Amino acid sequence: MSIQSSSSRSVLRRSAAVVATGLIAAAAALGGAAVAQAASGTVTPSTTTVTPGGFVTLTVEGFSPEETLSFTLDDTTPLRTYADNGGAESTDANGDYVGNATLPRDAAVGSHSISVTDSSGSNTASTVVTVVPQPTSSVTPSSLALSDYLTNGVTATFSGFEPGATVSLGIANEGSGDKVGSDAVAGPTGDVTFRYVPQAGGNYANVGSYRLTAASQDFSFVSEPAEFTVTADQASTAAPAPVAGPATPVKRAATFTG
Repeated sequence: MSIQSSSSRSVLRRSAAVVATGLIAAAAALGGAAVAQAASGTVTPSTTTVTPGGFVTLTVEGFSPEETLSFTLDDTTPLRTYADNGGAESTDANGDYVGNATLPRDAAVGSHSISVTDSSGSNTASTVVTVVPQPTSSVTPSSLALSDYLTNGVTATFSGFEPGATVSLGIANEGSGDKVGSDAVAGPTGDVTFRYVPQAGGNYANVGSYRLTAASQDFSFVSEPAEFTVTADQASTAAPAPVAGPATPVKRAATFTG
């Protein structure tokens, strides 16, 4: 379930951790992962194709036990990584590590190296991934009143996913982020469309600014954010009903006919 604030990243991080083990197995079965051999260690990515802001699961093997690890892109840019077990960024008693790395939002399209180094710098392994453009996004309407939002929601379209890929939708504001709704499948041209109607009383059912993001199941493909604004309903401007003036007393007997 933008695009990206720390809250959005935390949502994707939690979801990626859940699927990390399955992704590693799938990548190995499909033969899509590239393994680079260092002097005594290796690092294996779950995918070799990723977008800026996307995730790649890294499996490190053959390092010394309980060594602190650091990860870099092109040997210069530190990578944000999150151990799959929720612990420290270090190898286990067997010298192994599994974790998720987030590609920088400004990563240039093209080939890049990902390197892992132990604390002493004596053991280093690297692999290569290809960064591809983020799927683009659009949302309709981009601004709407709260009552319309609660009733009809918004429609977001994302273009640039792999045809047939299962895609999830997420929403975020300045305070939180969550996966929402059901997954959808990208069409033959890589497009996928979601309609989002907020749950009344929820975090995203109020006046404010929101960002919708679409991501592949393994979060290697993360779209550009689709941003929209919800405004307060305008007060009624209808003219007030006329008010009758005071009655005029009758100074003689009134006569009614008919």
